[in-house]
Amino acid sequence: MTGYPDFLLSENSQEHCETPFVVIRIMRDGKMDLFAAGRYLDRLVEEGGALKFRERLVVCDSSRFDTLLAIPL
Repeated sequence: MTGYPDFLLSENSQEHCETPFVVIRIMRDGKMDLFAAGRYLDRLVEEGGALKFRERLVVCDSSRFDTLLAIPL
């Protein structure tokens, strides 16, 4: 994965792509921690000459999660 969407498959007027993501938490003292990492699995369709999201799955690849997670990603 490159950090940009990778178009994986094109079928039935739909595009399937995968995009990695990371979320870094910055504390008040400046310390940074990896908060979450994973990838988006998207299904896109063309409407009016533009690609629009039909479906988005978020797959978190992080092995641990903050037990006080209260902020939605």
